[in-house]
Amino acid sequence: MYWTDECVPPAKSVSIYTRVCIYRSVFPLGHAAVAYLFYVVYAALSTRRLPTRWALVPLAIGSQFPDLVDKPLAYAGVLTYGRSLAHSVFTLIIVSSLVWLVTRRFEKRWQATDWREQLRVLSPAAFTIGYASHLFGDVYRSVLAGQYLEGRFLLYPIYALPETSADQIPPWIRILNYYQHMENQVEMGVILLAGVVFLGVRIRTAR
Repeated sequence: MYWTDECVPPAKSVSIYTRVCIYRSVFPLGHAAVAYLFYVVYAALSTRRLPTRWALVPLAIGSQFPDLVDKPLAYAGVLTYGRSLAHSVFTLIIVSSLVWLVTRRFEKRWQATDWREQLRVLSPAAFTIGYASHLFGDVYRSVLAGQYLEGRFLLYPIYALPETSADQIPPWIRILNYYQHMENQVEMGVILLAGVVFLGVRIRTAR
C-alpha cells in the first residue's frame, strides 16, 4: 500500500483520507488480482499450461504476506513504517528461499498425482510471484510518477523510513474505508480483468 504524510486518520478528515490515501493505495483484492495475472503469464510461458487451482493457495498467501507482517506491526508500534521489513527485497529473497528449502524437504514423500505433491511443487514459484507482485503493486505508481525515493522501502533496512499518521489507523479500518469507495478506484479494472481471466481459465480447464 502507498501511504504518504498527507494521510490522516478518518476521525480528522474522512474526505481527505478517502481522496488521498485510498486513491494512492493497493489493497488485498488488488494485490491478489495483480498476482494472479502475473502467474497466468508465468504459467503460460514456463509450462505452456494454464494455472492449476493448487497454485492459487501459495499465490494468495504470497500476494498478502508483506501487509500481513508490516501493517499490524506498524500499528502496534513494533515497526516505524507500514512498508518496511516484509516489503524489502531482502526479505523477499530470504522468505522465498525458505519456502523453497521447506518444500525440498518433502520431496519424494507423495505420489505425483497427490494434491500435496502438486502443492509442494507449485508453492515456491507461486509464493515468490505473489510476493514480488505485491511489491510491484506498491511501487509502480511512484516509479511512473518519477518519485523514485518513494520506493526506498524496497531496500529496507539500508534506508531509514519515516513514520506516517496512516499507521495509526487500524489496518481493518483502512480496508473498510477503501471498499466503501471501491467504485472510484483504478484498481477495480485490474480486479475485473483478473476475474474474467480466472473464469476463462476455469472454463478452459473444465473441458
